[in-house]
Amino acid sequence: MNDDLIQTVRSIVNLPDPVVLAFGELFQSIHLAKGEDWVREGEMATQIAFLSSGLMRSYYISPSGEVHNKHFFLERSFLAPMTSLVLKQPSPVFLGALEDSCLEVASYAEVLRAFDRFPELNRLGRVLMEYAWIGKERRETQLIMLDSAARYRAFLQEYPGLEMRVPLYHIASYLGISAVQLSRLRSRKLT
Repeated sequence: MNDDLIQTVRSIVNLPDPVVLAFGELFQSIHLAKGEDWVREGEMATQIAFLSSGLMRSYYISPSGEVHNKHFFLERSFLAPMTSLVLKQPSPVFLGALEDSCLEVASYAEVLRAFDRFPELNRLGRVLMEYAWIGKERRETQLIMLDSAARYRAFLQEYPGLEMRVPLYHIASYLGISAVQLSRLRSRKLT
């Protein structure tokens, strides 16, 4: 059982020890090499994950082959291809490792059974969905309401130090700008 997973759950919601431990026992460790995908577009997803170490991203590949980064996941993040899991449809996104990464993965069906067995766990699920919804709303607001310089400043605030771990073209894609535009922003020292 992963201590980071248990500590993270406890930091999110106050649950009885037996419930937290039963939840933690659902997870098994897997390792991904840098560049390896955990979930690929078009696959049916069956698991959720907790990122113990490394760095992950969710991304799309357009029909023309252009990569669009949707989200970055840092250590101690939960991640899941929710559209695929909930709607039982092929995943519209890729979830891939930007660094060698260790994931704790659990069957989504087993997690749902644990929620039925331990109703207190529903609080954890609700809070995680609230955080995800807030993140999605912020991201959409930034893309619609902010210019590229303000989006870059928001990125630096939300992901401090990440620009040292991620190739700039991934950051540019996340911001919805070209790598050349990002280079210009960085040279103007907008931080």
